[in-house]
Amino acid sequence: MATTALSSSTASALASSASTSAATAATNSANAQKLITSLGAGSGVDVASLAQNLVDAERLPQQNAINTKITKNEARISGYAALSFVLNNVKTALTDLKDQSSFNAVSVTNSNSSAFSIVTNASAAEGSHSVEVVQVAKAQRDVSNGLSDPAMHLNGNAAMSLSFSMGPTSAITPTKLNTPTVLPTNESSVVTFQGLLTGESVTVAGLTFIASEDTTAADVAAAFAGLSEDPNNTPASPSNGVFVGNLAGFNASATASNGALTFSSTTTGTNVADIDLSTDAALAPTAVTTQGNPISLGSSAITFKDLTAGQSVTVAGLTFTASAATTAAQVASAFSGLSASNATPSNPSTGTFSGSLTGFNAEASQGSASLRFTVASALTDVNTMSVSAATANIQLAAGKDTPQDIVDAINASSSGITAQLVNTGDGSSSPYQLMLTGPLGSSGAFNLNTSYGSGTGSPGLTFSGTNQARQTAADAIVKVDGVAYTRSTNALSDVVTGLTINIKAPTPISTPANVDLTRDTSAIKTKIQALVTAYNDAITIFKDVSDPKSTLDTYGKTLLGDSTARTLKAQLRSMIVSPSSTPGKSIDSLAQMGLSIDQTGVMTLDATKLDSVLASNYTDVVKAFTGNQNGVSAYTVTSAGIAGDAFKKLSSILSKTGPLLSQSESATTQNTKYQADLTKLQTRMDALLLRYKKQFSSMDSLVGSINSQKTSLKSTFDGMMASLTGKSG
Repeated sequence: MATTALSSSTASALASSASTSAATAATNSANAQKLITSLGAGSGVDVASLAQNLVDAERLPQQNAINTKITKNEARISGYAALSFVLNNVKTALTDLKDQSSFNAVSVTNSNSSAFSIVTNASAAEGSHSVEVVQVAKAQRDVSNGLSDPAMHLNGNAAMSLSFSMGPTSAITPTKLNTPTVLPTNESSVVTFQGLLTGESVTVAGLTFIASEDTTAADVAAAFAGLSEDPNNTPASPSNGVFVGNLAGFNASATASNGALTFSSTTTGTNVADIDLSTDAALAPTAVTTQGNPISLGSSAITFKDLTAGQSVTVAGLTFTASAATTAAQVASAFSGLSASNATPSNPSTGTFSGSLTGFNAEASQGSASLRFTVASALTDVNTMSVSAATANIQLAAGKDTPQDIVDAINASSSGITAQLVNTGDGSSSPYQLMLTGPLGSSGAFNLNTSYGSGTGSPGLTFSGTNQARQTAADAIVKVDGVAYTRSTNALSDVVTGLTINIKAPTPISTPANVDLTRDTSAIKTKIQALVTAYNDAITIFKDVSDPKSTLDTYGKTLLGDSTARTLKAQLRSMIVSPSSTPGKSIDSLAQMGLSIDQTGVMTLDATKLDSVLASNYTDVVKAFTGNQNGVSAYTVTSAGIAGDAFKKLSSILSKTGPLLSQSESATTQNTKYQADLTKLQTRMDALLLRYKKQFSSMDSLVGSINSQKTSLKSTFDGMMASLTGKSG
């Protein structure tokens, strides 16, 4: 039966172990023979050497077996370290190719770099452009009047508030619909009388007029004119008739017209029973009645809008500032049920209140964004209700009204305004100034409102409109190839594809700058060649660690038959040869860029083919490598092209939880256990040697005693023989 030849290292190890065992056996045999001879000759035995040889015969085979395992694991650790090194080199090469920004291979020539600079990305195309900077974007900057001390109190130690409105606030300002107050009205009836004959009568509201002569309608009306309600007295009778009864519930107007007279109810703002009329004449009087109405207080229907943290709305003097994103319905709920008061209500869970609700009462929440506020008194004009909004509302507690407190509060807010307290050092008694700066562009223009509450407002916070440092917010205006663009930033990245124009100063009038863009792919070719080199180095090491015939020092043949090495080699090849997860229109693999792998696994680069592809399909190459992404990391979840995806996979392989480090740590852990086994073996052998020495020492003592007895007996026997034979020894 055929057998497989052992490797030289294994054969050598086994030969060494066999030689040691044979030598030990020979020594033990010699010592045994020496012991036998000594027993006969009466000479001493080297019991220490005998004991050591017996222990070595038992220890060396076990020790050699453990050391062989340790050596194999140390070789594995070296092999994994070599793979980690070359794979990390491949990862480094991929790092230079994984981001779209790595392909910014356009060279820029700018004829006026003092006015603007140009930054390119991989989307930039060759060509020329005319650029004219008309206006640079600026931020609003306001500067306060002079202040004597950063710690001075601007409001007499009392609480105060600041509110900023930046840009249009219509998106957060509530809308309102006013309904005016309708005052109460008394019921009234216009009674049109008819003429009476002598003896005929007419009764109005309990008062009866009996004509003493024929009387016209106008005269009848004149008889009632000017009478007032008097339940206790009957009016004096006129010359043309007699009154009976009392006028109840109504007063008559002073004058009549064409026989018509107005009777008004004495009950204010109430619908009462219509005035009673009766007559015994042929023609009855008629009445046209206007019903009475109670007072209807004016109101304003407020519809709130969503707020973000720091934004505020003010209704009738009460300001609500949202502490987080707050819906319009939540803002309405915060105001619901509040009554006019000089006190500030308790804060709701969604924000804080400041000020007080003046002149209006809010209805209970209706669960919507709208809420009705009714005047607290008929004397309050509903049109006096003020409604406003601010992008930031800052409350300063009592004692926190110093310039430095204001600066700190503004900078800690979400207003978007930056505050700074500067010392001009101008030698005056008020060298300090508060400087406020808004965001860049016209949309960053802001208004500041200061409310001193119950404080003195002295000396207060005022801003100079004439300070030379004051600046008005403005947008950038740039003309590119004759087309004007307005932006709120000085970094224009959406004007020319692939370019970011960073504005510094206006160009001379009617003197645009020339920008020329030319493609430079030499850096990209260098990066791709570095990937080829790193890949080939990795493949070489993968072969050497797995090749039993490798002559590479330290790392050669260290991972013979290792499944981890085989798997990683296959994964590395797959990363390179697989199509891109983000293919371009015409390019989707490295093979189409001139990179190929031969039968031995070596990668080569066809520089001519790569040049052609970079010239004709540059954007495809960028997309295939990067997926047009920047900042690709090990945690990126989206597809990131050939380089990006391979970078993510190698990051995982080389991580603390990856297979290389895991296998290396496993081998190290095993060796720690093997070293412990060696220690245990040595402890056991030391105990065995001690036992052997004690046993052999006792044996040596016994042999010595027997030899002494033998000599004594021989001497005795010789003496006895001499006495019997008469011969002396």
